Amino acid sequence: MFKLRQIATLAIVVGCLGASAASAKPNWPASIVGYTWTGVANQSLILVNVSSQTPGGKCQSIAGTVQDHATGAIDNLSGYYCPSTGAVEFLRIPQGSNVAYQAYNLNLSQVPPPKNIGSLLMSGTFSQYSLTYGPLGQFSVYFES
Repeated sequence: MFKLRQIATLAIVVGCLGASAASAKPNWPASIVGYTWTGVANQSLILVNVSSQTPGGKCQSIAGTVQDHATGAIDNLSGYYCPSTGAVEFLRIPQGSNVAYQAYNLNLSQVPPPKNIGSLLMSGTFSQYSLTYGPLGQFSVYFES
């Protein structure tokens, strides 16, 4: 009888942990087209806008623009988004060129209400590859939608 109680208690605990883990899993949007993120990179306010995303697959190709708010310069972005994990990676490429000068490695996160910011955030790092656009190295970056 004592073993039966232990087994029943263990089954309840395991069931609760399983239910808790399932409810904690974030639900990332199937598409990030139309989201505009505002953030700071290289001490400049920038806007990231994803305008297209290929359908299907674990990770999907994305394209769009990155605009430097101070200078008005608009660069292309080319990369991917993985709806199952919230991973976003893209290259920042000057218009009229096919050579990237920054690479972004980001993850989506969700903000529970009542925060006073958008419901989706992106944060991670970007790497700078050309002194023409700022200091070389890897830097933290954070965007609000």
